[in-house]
Amino acid sequence: MRSRNHFLPRACLAAAACLSLFAAVAAAQGPQNERVFSGKLGNKYRIQMRLHRDGGNLAGSYFYERVRQDLALRGEIDGHGNFTLREYDAGGAQTGVFKGQWRPSDCEGCGDFLTGKWSKPDGKGAMDFGLTVYAVAFRGPLRLMTRSISEQNRKGQPQYEINVEYPQLEGASGAGIARFNEMISAQVKKDIAGYREDFRGGSNGSEFNLSYEVGLANDDLVSVDLIYYFYYGGAGQRNAVSVTTNYDLKRGRTIKFEELFRPGSNYEKVVSDYCLRDLKKQYTGEEWATDERLQFSVEHVVGDEDKWMITPEGLALIFDSAEIGPPGAGHTTVIVPYAALRQVIRPDGLLAAFSH
Repeated sequence: MRSRNHFLPRACLAAAACLSLFAAVAAAQGPQNERVFSGKLGNKYRIQMRLHRDGGNLAGSYFYERVRQDLALRGEIDGHGNFTLREYDAGGAQTGVFKGQWRPSDCEGCGDFLTGKWSKPDGKGAMDFGLTVYAVAFRGPLRLMTRSISEQNRKGQPQYEINVEYPQLEGASGAGIARFNEMISAQVKKDIAGYREDFRGGSNGSEFNLSYEVGLANDDLVSVDLIYYFYYGGAGQRNAVSVTTNYDLKRGRTIKFEELFRPGSNYEKVVSDYCLRDLKKQYTGEEWATDERLQFSVEHVVGDEDKWMITPEGLALIFDSAEIGPPGAGHTTVIVPYAALRQVIRPDGLLAAFSH
């Protein structure tokens, strides 16, 4: 089994140009008519929203990650996904309104998403919002929150910009939670420092951005994808690389790919064969997508500890633009459903609950 070290900024120079952000494929385990969404209001305020859909009725709550106080939501949705949600504070006073559209997934590896405008009840202070499915299913007070770091260098020096968002667990204590937070935080700070080191003597206009997507987060595990985006001024190339982390909160350690499967089984072949079939389907008609090229990409990704996530619907294998496709092809995700893995899933492992 191959394992790649955590991403270093210098290695990113070989990556190809585009990035298509991976979103969670479905809501985490829970009622089928309930969904959790995450995103930004006014491209500034990060929020999380939980909605329960019952026919034409829509209700739930949301909170600003900086404030962490729930606001109630009640409203309606029609058969085309157009909705109105009125927002109420703890005292019952209406404080805002969301008007938008609930849109279904439009690509493999994508989830439902919400778009529209928020405003005060009188229509003033309007801001756009965009939210995607957030695959979290905590039974208690635990929450997956976003920490941010922004930085620009001093005037008179070559210009660079750093914008980072990374996940941290809050609302409960425990050794596994603390270790996860420390591991992610330390890696992010190390990578920022590595970027600064690489930038010295560089050209104007360089950027380092980091975002993340959630495969699944519950009281047992957290599966996330850290998405690195680099641009070095003068290099003429924008680079994007995904580095996944799959963490066992109960045992306080990183999950290894092989631990998910029966010892001695042909799990890598099962996963590889499915990925190859899926990629051929996704890239039907593309001249560059030869069997040989796709096979090479599959062999490179399957078994790489930095390129897989656990999601509610299946194992997600992530193919960076450096792994597959011509420049500009972007990042590709293959979801291997648990039904296709049933014969090789370890019966006492983390995936056993998904395979029934």
